[in-house]
Order: sequence, then structure tokens, then C-alpha cells
Amino acid sequence: MEIVTNWRTCPKKQLLLGILLLLVLAGCQIDQDDQSLGGSVILWHSWPPEKAAVLEEAIAQFEEINPEVDVIVVDLPSEQILGDFKRAGYNGLGPGLLLGRNSWIGELADDGLIRPIEPYISAETLSSSSNRSLVTYRDQQYGLPIFLEPRALYYNTELVTNPPNTLSDLLTEASTGNRVALVPRFEEAYWGIQAFGDGLFDAEGRFTLASSGFEEWLNWLSNAQNEPGVILSIDDPSLLDLFINGEIAYYVADPNKQKQMPDFIDEDTPFEYGVRPLPGGPTGDSGPLLSAETMMLYAYSTENQNRTAAALAMFLANRQQGIRFLRDIDLVPANPTINVDPRIYPVPNGFARQVRTAVVLPNEIPAQSFLAAGNRAYTSVLSGTASPADAVCSFGLEVIGIMNYTAEDVLLPQGCRFVDE
Repeated sequence: MEIVTNWRTCPKKQLLLGILLLLVLAGCQIDQDDQSLGGSVILWHSWPPEKAAVLEEAIAQFEEINPEVDVIVVDLPSEQILGDFKRAGYNGLGPGLLLGRNSWIGELADDGLIRPIEPYISAETLSSSSNRSLVTYRDQQYGLPIFLEPRALYYNTELVTNPPNTLSDLLTEASTGNRVALVPRFEEAYWGIQAFGDGLFDAEGRFTLASSGFEEWLNWLSNAQNEPGVILSIDDPSLLDLFINGEIAYYVADPNKQKQMPDFIDEDTPFEYGVRPLPGGPTGDSGPLLSAETMMLYAYSTENQNRTAAALAMFLANRQQGIRFLRDIDLVPANPTINVDPRIYPVPNGFARQVRTAVVLPNEIPAQSFLAAGNRAYTSVLSGTASPADAVCSFGLEVIGIMNYTAEDVLLPQGCRFVDE
């Protein structure tokens, strides 16, 4: 165990050699912003070049403030970073700070590869309920969000005058020539469930499928796919191309698609688009899944490495750096003290407004199995092989098996029978 003592804050009379160990064990307070931070900390990320360049600028400023700290940045492919972290982590070689998806938290915590943020970062730092929910697993917090990434509605400002507020308005727009495109998969198209009901989980975490709105949303999608001007396709890159080429007016996607948008259609015509919250339905606002780029502490770092990695994480999540990331790469900061002004940041403001009604799924849910079950419901309905009621019931029974729910944990639709084995 590495012992670091801040001599400036400890009383002189306590510096006697015989009680030095007692002082350390008593936890002589060390300010994480103090110049006593030192040593190397390794940070892994999978950000694209334009984001990585801004990250490097922020890290250089952190190193300037803390001259005894050396931050070693490792850039890995997005499809590789999680697997590489697991392999390195199992061998005691993980980075002090991992930048990745909040959906990884449950798996990595169960594997013992990330540690709760306390005592290195106070849970009070997670100053919004959504931030806490994003990183909470088994009643502990395992990360610090840096960006929030809900899906929202992109629209072509050359084609659209008044973006729709409701799903009915969206169909009207499509019928008049302003075509609409979305990916009909569980994660990408989760947003309509809440527009028709209360969502899949209540405040106590019960699986309330009966009142969720899922069946009604699948029914709406099934009807909408036959309407003129509505394109449902799992080929997201092709949908993006259609939007860029002006062949569709509306496109549902996440904030990262901004960097794939061109500045100009041709030499003289700028490509202009806006973003607004997804349209609501009969019972309320849209509720896309909320995901976040999250900073996580490696479980087997030394005490000094944990302190330094935590200080770096808090620096990257602070107000000043959040404004830097907002200004330079148009992403919505997780720091709730930052105002995303619509006059200065019109596109990020659309995503920030969507955050207010976005849905955070519990990290206790095995994401891969849960999403696969949901995808089967969408596919079976839209292919005509199952009714919305049957698809939702099958989904519910599959989720019950995945989560080992009891009858008290669930509220199934009428006619959908719970079998407690």
C-alpha cells in the first residue's frame, strides 16, 4: 500500500516518528485538488479523433495544474475497448480511469474490475437523480457521467418549418412529403413506449408491463410502417445518408451523429439541421433510453492512483470542462449546472431538452439479454408474425425468466399468464 501524507495540513506535534503510522491510518485529510497529487495515471477511451483532440486539451490543462501528474492516454477502437479492459483487468493491468458506457457497469462490477467511486469521489457529486441512476448498481455508485446521449429528432431546416410535437403531427408531416425515418429496434425505438403509458418500470422498480404502453406503441409502429412517407429500417447508415441527401426530413438518432453531418451539401449550399425532443403521444412525452459516457475507476489501482484518477475524473466533469466539450464537440454535459443555451447551442439544446423525459434502465438488468428480447418483440410485430399483444406477452415472460422475477415483481397484461416455476 502506498502511503502519501500531506505535511502542510498535519499538526507539527504529530510528526513524531512513533505516531506516524497512526496518523496515516486516521486518514489525515488530503484535498484532491492539492498539488500533492503525483505519479502516473493511465486513461483508456475510444473517442473519435475530433473528440479525442478536445480531451487531450483538457488533460493538458489538468497536468499543468498538477505538474507532478503524468496522464497516459490510450485510444482503443470502440468495438475492442471493453474486451481489452476485461483482459487487462483480470491480469492486474487495467487503466486507472476507463471512459466507457454506463451500460457496462453491472457486468464490470460483478467481475470485480471497477470499484465504487466513494471514498475517492463523493456520491454528492452526482447532483441529479438521472446521473445517480445511470451509475448506480446494487445501491452503490460506480462511475461519474461526463456526457448524456439520448436519442432525439433531427430535422432538415430547409424542408421543415414547424417540427411536430405529437406522433399524430409526425404522421401528418410524413403524408405531406416530409418523410420520416427511424430504426425499429428496442434500444433505438424505445422512446414511444412512454408516449402511450407509464413505461416498463415504476418508481419501486416493478416490471409494470400491463400499463407500460409497449403494446400500444408496437401497434402504432405496425400501422405507421404502411403510411406514406414513413421509413422503418434497421439499416441506420442508409437512413443517415437519406437525411444528409435531403430525401427525408426527419431522422431519429443520438448526438454522436452530429459529427457525421456534412457542413455543406455542395460548394454553395450549407447543410442545416435542427434537433428537438421526439414527439409525444396520447398519454405523455416521449421517453428515449438515456445513456452516458462514464468515467470508471479500476478496482486494483493503488491508493495514489485511485486518488489521482478520481481527481482527473472530477476535473473532466466540472463546469469549465463541460462547457469546453459542449462548445467544441456539441455534446450535452452531464453536469447539471451547465445551461445549454438554445441561442448559442441550438442543436445540443434539443438533446438537453430530451434528457428531461429520457428513461434510465436499472443497471441490474442484463442489457444484452434484455435488448435481445425487446428486439424480438419489434421484429415479430413489424414482420406480421405476431400481434402486439402476443409479442408483448412473450417479451414479458422472457424478461421474467431473465430477471428471476416473482409474481409480486410484475404486472402483466390481461391474458398474459405468469408461470412461477
